[in-house]
Amino acid sequence: MFSGCAWSAQYELETRLVVERGCQLVGITREAGVDSLGILDFGHTSRLDGPSAPLSAALINPRLPRLECNPDTTYQLQIDGGQHGGNADVRYLTLGPGSPAIPYRLFRDPARQIPLLVNVPVSGTVSDSGSVDLPLYGRIEPLQLIPPVGLYADLLKVTLTL
Repeated sequence: MFSGCAWSAQYELETRLVVERGCQLVGITREAGVDSLGILDFGHTSRLDGPSAPLSAALINPRLPRLECNPDTTYQLQIDGGQHGGNADVRYLTLGPGSPAIPYRLFRDPARQIPLLVNVPVSGTVSDSGSVDLPLYGRIEPLQLIPPVGLYADLLKVTLTL
């Protein structure tokens, strides 16, 4: 005895997703437990007053740092004065304690027109693309200084706040 009755029912299923505001920094590397944005390399020179001045640099990294967030997310980028201090828009490279300091400046744009001031946050809003490149450019102006031979360096702390 088989029944010839067909049975059918319909149900509702709710699906959902909560998109929360968030960001991730892409293109950074980890070195000795510290995240590194890369190196700002001014290259090699024997004089700072010659025809090669001013010296320019751009952030070196296999993948430039990029902030990926929800569109319309606001952020702030701030860079300190470095290991050797700094004020206004000048920071310093040194060979070591007691060596002459070589002043340099940081900029947000490749034309080096928009300075990144010491400890002054720069605000921005993520566009509809959801991505913001974080380029960094530097310049050493011509100087009458003839520095001793060696590797001049500085270490900066970059703070990104969302």
